[in-house]
Amino acid sequence: MKAGWERTHDFIMPDIDTVRKILTPFLKGKRVTDMEPLSGGLNNSNIKITTDTKECFVLRIYSKRNDSPGKETAILNLLSEKVPVPSVLYSDRSCFVFSKPFMVLSWIPGLPFSEMLTKKDIACTTTLAAAIGETLANIHHITFSDSGFLDEDLNIKEKIKLDAEMFVIFIKESMEKGFGEKHIGTGMSAEVLRFSLLENIGVQNKLVHSDFNPLNIFVNGSTLSAVLDWEYALSSSPLLDIGNMVRYESLDSTLLEPFVEGYLHNGGHLPEQWLQKAKLLDFMALFDLLNKEHCGERRRQDITRIIRRTIEDWEQYDRIQQSFTE
Repeated sequence: MKAGWERTHDFIMPDIDTVRKILTPFLKGKRVTDMEPLSGGLNNSNIKITTDTKECFVLRIYSKRNDSPGKETAILNLLSEKVPVPSVLYSDRSCFVFSKPFMVLSWIPGLPFSEMLTKKDIACTTTLAAAIGETLANIHHITFSDSGFLDEDLNIKEKIKLDAEMFVIFIKESMEKGFGEKHIGTGMSAEVLRFSLLENIGVQNKLVHSDFNPLNIFVNGSTLSAVLDWEYALSSSPLLDIGNMVRYESLDSTLLEPFVEGYLHNGGHLPEQWLQKAKLLDFMALFDLLNKEHCGERRRQDITRIIRRTIEDWEQYDRIQQSFTE
């Protein structure tokens, strides 16, 4: 699973004195006594900090200076009463007191849903899968004026329309002009390009997390406690999140049914051939992850397995799709 992938950027772990200094305006006399790096994201750095008052927070340090911190703050504020998300308690994007933008988030007890899956508690994971589907439907209820990338005010800064033509162009550029062929060879893109179902994928102006998977979903017992890491969010097709969430699920997955039923029960909509279309959109995400000069061997092997299994299972998806649309 993605948890074993190599990081895109090195983890940033300041010393405790630096953290005490940069958080002085937020701590207001409290003292940081402990710091613990948190696993999960492959891009930014999350650190659990504990104070002398036994309070816990998350220090989130961004790897780049861009509008991601502002956008993420705006989305978390937008969702605060609609979806379980952490609260933004403090932020500094000036890069004056520290070389990278950072924010302080509320600490949410629990563990990633990916860890819960390893416990093999079918009853609990089934309940959580349904809750995850319902939560995703709530996210997708939020609509924008158009589709595209969002700025820090949640306005569309660059329009994007997903269709068959864009799919072909994106895959070819990632493989032939980018680094994709270097990592997985020349034949894989030709196999993927046999599929062209990206017409009529439904609405494309919904709030999409764009990295919605068990690593970014926190649970506490049988309760979904938070959806984390919104840096890649955009206005697009809900099928992007569906594809990401079911990326690792096999044809006989016990999670797919409660997840999709929870999504539909809470007002989510699935177009015809939704699973195949979601898988194709996820292909775009996977090929984008491959389009790096240095991809990482574990990442390369995992993505190659996912693509091959999807191609092998393609004809079987029709049976699964129909079971939810009849």
